[in-house]
Amino acid sequence: MKMTTWVMSAAVVAMSVVGCGGATDGAVVEGPASAAQALGPNREFYGSDTLKDAIIAASLASSANLNVQGKGSGVGEGCLRDGSTGFCTAQQQALAPMSRDFKAPCRTGERSNIIALDAVNAFVNSANPLTDISLTDLRKVFFATDSAGAPVSGSCTSTLTKYRRDDLSGTTDTFKTLVGGGTFCSDVVVISDGTLPAACAGETSATKCIGKLTATDANAIGYSGDSAGRTGNRALTVNGIAPSTTNVRKFLTDKANAYPLSRALFLNESTTNARSSNERILYAWAYSAANKQAFENILVNQGFIACDPTGPLKCGGANNDGKGAGLCQ
Repeated sequence: MKMTTWVMSAAVVAMSVVGCGGATDGAVVEGPASAAQALGPNREFYGSDTLKDAIIAASLASSANLNVQGKGSGVGEGCLRDGSTGFCTAQQQALAPMSRDFKAPCRTGERSNIIALDAVNAFVNSANPLTDISLTDLRKVFFATDSAGAPVSGSCTSTLTKYRRDDLSGTTDTFKTLVGGGTFCSDVVVISDGTLPAACAGETSATKCIGKLTATDANAIGYSGDSAGRTGNRALTVNGIAPSTTNVRKFLTDKANAYPLSRALFLNESTTNARSSNERILYAWAYSAANKQAFENILVNQGFIACDPTGPLKCGGANNDGKGAGLCQ
């Protein structure tokens, strides 16, 4: 009900401010002026599963008419670069919502655009008495080897039912990097967007599925973005630090004291790839002076954290709007 209410209000805002064509204040740089290319045959638009519902709402609010698929940040990055098998051809997209930054090295024309902050959380069932976990113990629960390939002492012995995102997921990339993990324990159950288990009937993404699984199984633990939180599960504090708004925002200014699994979320782009008309509409709407607040409201409504408490956006970059903030500038 919460999501439905917001999507309807976002659409009203978009129609009253930008109209059906997604017109903006004219100050937004929309990328190359070459002939617009097509997306997939049904306007498929790939990228972060974590951001899937937010981008669906933004597409509706802007009248971009994108067929938002999710599937993972790795798929979205592939659609900007060399293609992703089974999903898209090389340079099929010029934009990609991603829950991690580009993988180095950056390529010509690539630009990282931070749009919000998020906490990757270790969710357990509300009946679980555990409230805090260290990064070391998280590594033992989920990983057989560390990031250097060495065996993790005492690992893979937990009797908890463990859930994770698949290897196309930016959330998995972030979790592995921040926890220092390498190879997952063999008993960790992989949840992939598009092939959700029967227990997740009615859920729209792998993120939401992990939320449901941890909320309904008293013996479960699973990592996912903060938007997987719901009645029945709760996020553990990590190294004694809670995933609060204040602690996550320290990711930008005081990483040593930030929640250890904080991360940035991105609407990354290639400024040299041909841009579909649908992508142009979304990008122009999201970064227009008239609608940045509406875009930020969508993100916050999904459980993500605005970079700046005064909004809108202000996630860094040359104009402090998020465009150009990150690895690729």
